Amino acid sequence: MTQGLVSARPSSLKFAELGSFLAARRAEVTPEQVGLPGGGSRRLTGLRREEVAMLAGIGASWYAWIEQGRAKNVSLEILEAIAHVLRLNEVECLHMMRLAGYAVPRRPQNPADGDRRLAARVVDSFLPKPAYFMDRYWDVLAANSTAMRLLGLDGTNHNYLETLFLDPRARDRFADWERVADEAVARFRTRSGDFLGDPRLAALTQDLCESSPAFAELWERHRFGDGAHVKQDVSHPDLGQVCLSQICLDFAARPGLQLILLDPQSGAVADRVARWAREVPLSGTPVRVSA
Repeated sequence: MTQGLVSARPSSLKFAELGSFLAARRAEVTPEQVGLPGGGSRRLTGLRREEVAMLAGIGASWYAWIEQGRAKNVSLEILEAIAHVLRLNEVECLHMMRLAGYAVPRRPQNPADGDRRLAARVVDSFLPKPAYFMDRYWDVLAANSTAMRLLGLDGTNHNYLETLFLDPRARDRFADWERVADEAVARFRTRSGDFLGDPRLAALTQDLCESSPAFAELWERHRFGDGAHVKQDVSHPDLGQVCLSQICLDFAARPGLQLILLDPQSGAVADRVARWAREVPLSGTPVRVSA
């Protein structure tokens, strides 16, 4: 059996796992939950294959092939129908789609208060280095005090792209603003591809195109990027210019959520940022940190 698993192709393993997953979920759904009569002489507490097929509107043999890992081209419509019958939640739907070879995004979720508090604790744990969270719309959900001061993320309801392209101070904040803007739009286009059809995302893109000729020009280039190996030279009137490496981390459980870490590229820069963060309270009087 081990030999078979080792020699099996990755796609075959995924189809087999998909079948096992559906069978396990089928066993947990009772007939009463889907409007079928239960009890009587039934030996199974869950649904039969034929019942899932009937409720999903597909052939019993075709559904059996899916559970057996033999169906290689299952359409999204069929998977969605099966997911409805088996009462799959969002996480389970995403898992099912991925096993079947689809990359289907989850529906947008508004961050709960608990999520925001956790995000605030996470970014604060990186102090004195700058760190912040963004959602799929590039709204800044949480930022530590160093990131807020360094990047101008003061106030609430802050959107990183709107700050970068619509705030006239942004060009002074980034020594190489054109490159930073180009990389940001390329990364935004890459990530937004997973959420095509999202009305708010479409509205944000349209507003930026209408309000910023620079954004519109970059958007029309159709460049893509993953944000890896990005350098940012950030200037602050009290800190001077610092060279930082941008690190972007994704979260599988929260599609679109990004943790952005800005890591000083040298020990000397790290020391300057640490002293500045320690000596300048968020709401206090700015203190210049010498180079």
